[in-house]
Amino acid sequence: MTRYLCMLIGTLFSVLLTTAEPSLAAPDCGMNTGKAATGTPIPIGTVTTASGVGSFHEADLAVQAYFKCVNANGGIFGRPIVYYQEDDQSKLDIAAQAAKKLVEDIGVFALIGSTSVIECIANAAYYAKHDVLVIGEGIPPQCFESKNIAAVNAGARQSGIAVADYARRNLGAKSVVCTVAKRPGTDYLCGGVEQWGKKFGVKVTSIYSDPVTPDYSSLVLQLMATGADTAVIYGTQDVGIQILSAVEQQDGNATMKWAAPTSYYTTKFPKAVDGKYWDNKFWVNIEAAPLYSAGPDNQNWWAVEKAYGGKDDLLDSFAQLGYVAARIAVNAMLSIGDPAKINRETVTAAIQNMKPYQSDILCKPWYWGGPDAQVHNATRIVTITNGEWKEVEGCVESPDPGLNAVLEVEKKLSLN
Repeated sequence: MTRYLCMLIGTLFSVLLTTAEPSLAAPDCGMNTGKAATGTPIPIGTVTTASGVGSFHEADLAVQAYFKCVNANGGIFGRPIVYYQEDDQSKLDIAAQAAKKLVEDIGVFALIGSTSVIECIANAAYYAKHDVLVIGEGIPPQCFESKNIAAVNAGARQSGIAVADYARRNLGAKSVVCTVAKRPGTDYLCGGVEQWGKKFGVKVTSIYSDPVTPDYSSLVLQLMATGADTAVIYGTQDVGIQILSAVEQQDGNATMKWAAPTSYYTTKFPKAVDGKYWDNKFWVNIEAAPLYSAGPDNQNWWAVEKAYGGKDDLLDSFAQLGYVAARIAVNAMLSIGDPAKINRETVTAAIQNMKPYQSDILCKPWYWGGPDAQVHNATRIVTITNGEWKEVEGCVESPDPGLNAVLEVEKKLSLN
């Protein structure tokens, strides 16, 4: 069965999405020897927002699960991966300290799975100075503009623009209000929706909420008072649950359509809101494949999580993409061949020289493109139907007017 046929089956399967765990084969991890690696450790790190104003800890937990599987199956030519996970606590100074600890004190060969609201802001220039690469999941613009960082996701900016554009094309949206908590770099998110609105003649208003003591009832009233017909609401899963509860209290569906980026797409979310009220009335952009799709990479992610993940690990798009980042890193290190030659320099070269990595979890292959070219710009749309997520639109490129350089690189690589 070809990869493309598997991807087609995955798309068809996702239409009938349920919360039943897939039937799984044994996980496929690295060398698949079935023997534990016992050689000289390979240090790999991550700086992730796991506490503070939000959490994206599921990304590095998925990386950790895949590395555990690799280590149980021969490692990298007998060398186990040691994964150092640092929490930036949503603070720029802590993020900078964490990067220094990993890069200079521990001497990691690369950073894999880093996902944070502020980490790229603090450390992008530092990683370039020390010539260490990051394969993570980007949120602020620095994650997509550094020559040493290549995200596996489209990013929160593209996710918000994509769901707003879906509303324009399919829901009749003519005016949009975008809201996000006010933090360093978040104007890049609603600012992207504003730029999209200018391109397509859609009026966009941005409202920035208090990240420390948010009042979601007041926020919802502010959103409704704008008179916009559609709202794009940024936030984590827990924030989204509270916002949708406040919308329901104000019967916000009567006058507005509600939409959100990838961070709302988790196995928990549809059960945590009023399914009857939100049935086919809430749209979310997803930067990875539907969680229960039948593609081989996605099925292997589930198998890895079941065998090596924690029982409380959150399974969402960030976890899927963390798995992809880990798999890319392992493939790159295995391409080096000689275990004695695996170090920061050779890992850097192996990642940068990889062929584009194809996965059914991604709409387009991942590639190392350099600054101003590393944005994965095709995503999907889902809605809540009968208490479950249902895909309503497959892979569509983002209409972000700032992606011309990216699309030119992809054209040269024959990826679009």
